[in-house]
Amino acid sequence: EMFGDVMLNDKHWPVVQLDSITTSRLGKMLDGKQQTGKNKYPYLANCNVQWFRFDLENLKEMDFNDADQAEFQLRDGDLMICEGGEIGRCAIWHNQIQPCFYQKAIHRVRCNTVQVIPEYLAWWFKNNCDRNAFDTVAGAKATIAHLPGEKLKKLQVMLPPLELQKRFQLFLYHLDKSKFAIEESIRKLELLYRSKLQEYFG
Repeated sequence: EMFGDVMLNDKHWPVVQLDSITTSRLGKMLDGKQQTGKNKYPYLANCNVQWFRFDLENLKEMDFNDADQAEFQLRDGDLMICEGGEIGRCAIWHNQIQPCFYQKAIHRVRCNTVQVIPEYLAWWFKNNCDRNAFDTVAGAKATIAHLPGEKLKKLQVMLPPLELQKRFQLFLYHLDKSKFAIEESIRKLELLYRSKLQEYFG
């Protein structure tokens, strides 16, 4: 509602190419023959990136030498976007694990934060995915849908004013706080319920 229809751009915001407001990089190719076990670190695979969250259970590991570490280490605020499968599925990295790296099936997008913030861009991807906007760039229907790096860079992104994006970011922050408070209340009620059951029937 803040930004209008991102497909029709009914508020007539500027439209820019993604690589003019971000930098992006696919992750490291996994090569079993090159694995020595000397520099093993956890990495994100496609399945670990869910909408707006990461599944960090049972992360796999592979070798990242010094050059790889400089190239593929994740930073706070990196937007991680699935290259294949459900293309565009994304979440924002907030140093949940340090250090952590990523595999080739994922795009790492770093925002130029004087133009665009990752929270807005993540929801832009979600809105487009929900409306099948990436079908035309996803590859042939007979193959697994994928979003190559060159096509990602050329995506046309509706760009509202930065202050409006920041208002949206603040809204999401308060929404997450409310969600956490509700979940914590439910957890306490469940503990109380179990305690009473134990008291009455234990």
